[in-house]
Amino acid sequence: MLLDLMFERRSLENPNVPLTGQNLQEYLHGDGRGAQVTPTAGWRLAAVYSCIYVLASSIAQLPVAVLRKQGNRIEPGSDHPAHYLLHDAPNDWQTSYKWRETMMGHVLGWGNGYSRLLRSRRGELLAIDRLLPQETTLVKIGGRWVYASLSDGGTAIAIPPEDMLHIRALGRDGRIGISPIMQNAEAIGLGLAAQRYGKQFFDGGGQPTGVLTVKGELGKDAWERLKEFWKKAVARLRSEDNKTLLLPADLDFKKLTIEPEAAQFIESRKLSRSEIAGLFNVPAHMINDLDKATFSNISEQAIQFVRHTIMPWVQNWEQELNRRIFTRFEREAGYYIKFNLGGLLRGTAKERAEFYHYAITDGWMTRNEVRLFEDMNPVDGLDEMLISVNARPISQQQALPGPTDPQNQ
Repeated sequence: MLLDLMFERRSLENPNVPLTGQNLQEYLHGDGRGAQVTPTAGWRLAAVYSCIYVLASSIAQLPVAVLRKQGNRIEPGSDHPAHYLLHDAPNDWQTSYKWRETMMGHVLGWGNGYSRLLRSRRGELLAIDRLLPQETTLVKIGGRWVYASLSDGGTAIAIPPEDMLHIRALGRDGRIGISPIMQNAEAIGLGLAAQRYGKQFFDGGGQPTGVLTVKGELGKDAWERLKEFWKKAVARLRSEDNKTLLLPADLDFKKLTIEPEAAQFIESRKLSRSEIAGLFNVPAHMINDLDKATFSNISEQAIQFVRHTIMPWVQNWEQELNRRIFTRFEREAGYYIKFNLGGLLRGTAKERAEFYHYAITDGWMTRNEVRLFEDMNPVDGLDEMLISVNARPISQQQALPGPTDPQNQ
């Protein structure tokens, strides 16, 4: 009953109109013709969408696996139900890629990504269903925290914390993340305003495109007919391939040129893109802002992106998955989840060859392990470790003959 009251949708003025976040925003802040900033509106800004796509796709494309540590050995945990759900398909509607991409998009847009863990009566994990962040919240009922959400059928449901995957953006209270879009509403609002003005500007609404003059005097009726003629002529010009505007002999049109200062909003949009890229900690060149990019620093920025942008999010995901997917008994048995960052750090053919060479000759990788990394089948006889003759344990080193030894005489 309490959850039904929480999610009851009723208009502030008309009970027959459902109350949603959108019409509440319009009621409080107008009809939206201004640069109103909401998570949904923020996605319409090209720079914001680009940053969210870069981060969401980067997390989604990482290989994820369930592993098990037993003593000093690490083995695949493919016997656990979570392996298929995380590696292939968490539910009937999404692949692992699309589920992680959607969850990450929710985190970056709304500050929180929610997915419900569906288990059997024996506690076995059956599926992972994503929930909409705008329809999910954390509430305290009877001294216990629970997640209140809506099912696909619109029924209010209560989910205990142990059955909820909750990926959070940076927050203040440790329980709920804050939307990066709303946290930086002023900067994103400036970008939305510049984008809207740019459309109006090039559509002819930003400033007059020209001046239409007549060679004689016009009466009131003639003036109204002239305005109607001009509207139809411009509309025909925009809808047809013919770009030549025909005017009667008694009319003259002079086009207004754009002053350089009037077009400075383009620079404002570039500044907005750079600032928004900084808000999401995404290198500017990854959202096609190449003004200050060079071939030398792009490679280094790509490495910094993995280390300082993707790695924190990977840690966020891994720790939340490990504490919710597995029971305490399973964690004690050695099960854990690991994202593989090797795909994002994969170097050129020359760099990989040098890396593999040192790994083989230093004796910490076999040649078949290298072939596996390169998606090649193993070959008989290549599972034995190689070691450099000049690199042996100290205990195995034999005393070398000195200059006074009889052997040197």
